[in-house]
Amino acid sequence: MSARKRLLVINTGGTLGMDPRKTAPLGPSALADQVLRFIPEAREIADIEMKVLFNQDSANVQPAHWDAIAACVAEAIDTYDGFVVIHGTDTMAYTAAALSYMLVNLPRPVVLTGAQRPIASIRTDAKTNLVNALELATRDIPEVGLFFDHRLFRGNRAHKVSIDDFDAFASPNFPPLAEVGLHVQVREDLVRRPAGLFQLQPGFCDKVLILCLFPGLRPEHLMPLLDADLKAFVIEAYGAGTVPVAERSLLPFIEEATRRGRLVAIASQALSGRVEPALYEAGRRALDAGAVSCGDMTPAAAAVKLMFMLAQYAEDTRKVGRVFGQSIAGELT
Repeated sequence: MSARKRLLVINTGGTLGMDPRKTAPLGPSALADQVLRFIPEAREIADIEMKVLFNQDSANVQPAHWDAIAACVAEAIDTYDGFVVIHGTDTMAYTAAALSYMLVNLPRPVVLTGAQRPIASIRTDAKTNLVNALELATRDIPEVGLFFDHRLFRGNRAHKVSIDDFDAFASPNFPPLAEVGLHVQVREDLVRRPAGLFQLQPGFCDKVLILCLFPGLRPEHLMPLLDADLKAFVIEAYGAGTVPVAERSLLPFIEEATRRGRLVAIASQALSGRVEPALYEAGRRALDAGAVSCGDMTPAAAAVKLMFMLAQYAEDTRKVGRVFGQSIAGELT
C-alpha cells in the first residue's frame, strides 16, 4: 500500500477566496485561510497543508510575488509531493510562465488554479477547480500547470480567453496536459521531465514593454520610449507577424531600437498559430530591421521570458536575442 501523498496549497489571493457576502466590489478577504473547509472531501485525496503566502487581487501581483511563490515551492520541494497555487485569474498566466522559467528541472507538479466565482458562493466553479487541481497535484506531472474548468494546461502556454465563462482559459498552440471528466486522462507523451538536478533561478528585469499595434498608430509616439529605461519590447503585430512598412512605417522605430541595443520581439494579436514574419514583406522587413520572432509563444509568455532572460544575462540584449528563440520550459514549439 503506497503512502498518502502530501500536498501544500499556497494561497496568494484572487476571486476563489473572496467573500461574496461583502458588498461589491469584491476584494481580498479573511476567507483566504479557510478555503479548504468548503471542500472537506479533499482530505480523501491527500494530506493537505495550506499556507497563505499573500492575499492579493492578482491585478496587484508583481515580479517580487513570482519570486516569493517560487521560493516557497523550492524551500518545500523535498517535503511535499505536489503543490497547488491559488491565484487570481487576471494575471495567472503571467505567474504560471514565470514559475515555469524559475523552477528548473522541476521534480513535482505545481498546479495553479482559481475561480470565476468565490468558493463561498452557492453557484461556483471554485470547488471543482480546487478539488481537481489537488487531484492532479498528486499525479506524476512534474510541470508548472494551470488548471481551469476541466483541463490542465502547460502553464506557459495558457491564455485567459473569457471574463464570464467558467471555461476561462485556453492553450491555443499546445494541447492540454490532462483532461478531467469521469476519468482523469493524462497525456504522458506531452509531459516534460526533469533533465537534471532541481534549481531555483529567481529574478526578473522589469525593463520590458508590450506594445499593441493598431491601424492609425503614429510611430513618432513610440520614439520617446527609446529614451526610457527599457531593454526590450514585445510588439503584438498583425497575423503572422506583419507591421506597417509603408505609411506610418514601424521600421524606423525597430531600426533605432536595435541600434541603441534594445531588443524587439514580434508576437501576434491572433490567439492561434505561429508568428512567421518572413512569410510576408511587411514581416520580413521587420526582421531585416533587427526584430526577432516570438514563434508560437503567447505574448505573456514572451514578455515574462524576456524579463527572466534579461535578469539571467545581466541585461545583455544581444545575448538574449541569440537565445530567445530556444525553448527553456516548453513555452515554444
